[in-house]
Amino acid sequence: MKQVKKWIKKKPMPAALEKAFKQNEWSDLLEEVYVRTAQLAAENEHVSKGLAEHLEQILPSIAFYEVILKREGEQEKALAVFEQYCFIKIEKMAKILPVILKIPGLYKKVPAIMEWMLDAKFGPKAGFSYERKECENGFAADMTMCPYVETCKKYGCPELVQFFCKSDDYCYGNIHPKLVWGRTKTLGTGADCCDFKMYIKE
Repeated sequence: MKQVKKWIKKKPMPAALEKAFKQNEWSDLLEEVYVRTAQLAAENEHVSKGLAEHLEQILPSIAFYEVILKREGEQEKALAVFEQYCFIKIEKMAKILPVILKIPGLYKKVPAIMEWMLDAKFGPKAGFSYERKECENGFAADMTMCPYVETCKKYGCPELVQFFCKSDDYCYGNIHPKLVWGRTKTLGTGADCCDFKMYIKE
């Protein structure tokens, strides 16, 4: 139980939801979240180290969603609670990158850094699959398999994937005037891939 509580405080989405529960006098429901997260963790204890890092964000979020859905009684209302609270910490974190990227010339390194992150954190060992694409002044890749999608489907809440996708947009969508981040489609919305791009606008 201590471990799953650490996950929740460590990762921005569940951390924001935990704080929201406390602020909205839903603290009595937190124990149910912790227990469910522990159950989910036990069911996934033999996954790879790379995938486990992502599950620290995914599994508590699923637990929060299940408890919210049970409380609200309707999917639409549960999704509205997520939309209201889950991005609070991510929005705060997203304000840091534009400040850092005011350092002259640093923004030019961002596409290469993101390409490195793709290999280091979002490769096959973590449950992802992707194909690199040509992209002038940056990088592009089509993600064809994603553990966020697969895990949410496994636990019957594919509608939750949209929030993980949106968190990327919050983080990278407006980090520098000369950097363009975007996707035209995502696996989470039923497309055949997530077509990631990050490039320098000359």
